[in-house]
Amino acid sequence: MMDLYRLQTGFQSYLTSEPSAVRDMVVDTKKVCSDTRLNIYRDAYQSRLLKALGCNFPCLNNYLGDEQFQQVGLAYVAAYPSHHRSIRWFGDRFAAFLLDYYDRSFHFLAELATFEWHMTLTFDSADDGVFDPARMSEIPPESWADMRFKVHSTLRRINFFWNVVTIWEALANNQAPCDPVKNQCEEAWVLWRKDYLNRFYLLKKDEAWAMDTMISGRTFGEFCEGLCQWHDEADVGLRAASLLKGWMQSGLITAIF
Repeated sequence: MMDLYRLQTGFQSYLTSEPSAVRDMVVDTKKVCSDTRLNIYRDAYQSRLLKALGCNFPCLNNYLGDEQFQQVGLAYVAAYPSHHRSIRWFGDRFAAFLLDYYDRSFHFLAELATFEWHMTLTFDSADDGVFDPARMSEIPPESWADMRFKVHSTLRRINFFWNVVTIWEALANNQAPCDPVKNQCEEAWVLWRKDYLNRFYLLKKDEAWAMDTMISGRTFGEFCEGLCQWHDEADVGLRAASLLKGWMQSGLITAIF
């Protein structure tokens, strides 16, 4: 009797276009040869993966059009077969793949894919609590310099050279996107989820630095000291307090310790 495990692993290898001896295990019929029988399943498997890519990158799909998206999607399937138990994670290397697939003038497509992938990660992240700003009164003023922060589990910090967020917003609202434009310097963005909705906004340079400092676990004192790169020492306290208040009101901070 044929070994079931050998049959299953051989069939899986065939579906992912890896070397397989499964052809020798499948018989021909008078109407359909073994290759045709096997390809029915492989084509269906690839179609399911392409559908998953389209669900994870809907705006990129709209931008490229179904025909071109399917073409690049099949190339991705061939280059990076799915190895996760859940199809949810298929596409985790799509943005990196697009950097090699297209020349530099189309690298905005990789950034658009990065934005969409981070949007899915943000939406699927576990629920988390938020820090109540009223509790700041419980922290003695002499302890403020040593404060550290725990950020919300859904928070993502990403940088883009291209105007991909503007392009994404147009596509998401069924509007014609603007032309891709590359900035001289990267723009900093933050994404998070609040009230079951993904939210994001563009960060100024000092806020991006401050947020990265907070995420890295450095103290509020180091946070304030670094802001002196952009602000006079006399104004740093006010700017730091303003940023902290805004983050707490937006639900970006879950704990202070």
